[in-house]
Amino acid sequence: MRQPHSEVTETLFPVVVHHREYGSSDLNQGLFDLVKNLQADRSVANRVSVDSITTVGGYQPDVVLHEHCRDDAVWTRFLTEIAEPSVGAYMAAHQQVSGWPVTGTRWRITASWAVLYPASAYQAPHLHRDISCVLTYYARVPVRPRPEGAITFINPHVESTFPAKKNWPYDKHYFPMDGTCLVFPGWLQHFAHPHFAADEERLMFSLDIVFEPPG
Repeated sequence: MRQPHSEVTETLFPVVVHHREYGSSDLNQGLFDLVKNLQADRSVANRVSVDSITTVGGYQPDVVLHEHCRDDAVWTRFLTEIAEPSVGAYMAAHQQVSGWPVTGTRWRITASWAVLYPASAYQAPHLHRDISCVLTYYARVPVRPRPEGAITFINPHVESTFPAKKNWPYDKHYFPMDGTCLVFPGWLQHFAHPHFAADEERLMFSLDIVFEPPG
């Protein structure tokens, strides 16, 4: 057998998900109050009722949070304590795995919103088109039996649906708690399961992030 001069096994198009737990804090309560105040503001519409989006049965204020709340102390604290370090850690981890994004890449928020889920509300399967990564942060999560309230990522490789590939999972569930933060590629399809706590609400924040390479 002739031996090759070189041999490399590469991982192409890896799916990198960065998972952090920040725990319960007064910040979470502040974020909950921020959204409840928006819900009580008659000048802010519920986007669920006026637009065709993937949120089903919940409350999503029809404002761009990083613009509407730019001077809000709670929102600024969320960006400083949660969003900035989490996105930075995701970028570093992704670079280590795949060599991308390149050193010196900057990032910016292009969209930001919150979703308040009462009982039975959920997020239909979707992806975030033309987005480098997505950050989701869970400020309030009712304690419920699994899989209630889970976020599920769907394997993008069609081969995972083949019966002969039973050792290659079709999906991956994460079960958020108060203070869970996930950062993942925008092209990774995902959805959120409903919860059925009659007198509790789940609150999630989401940021669409775009990378801007140097030069």
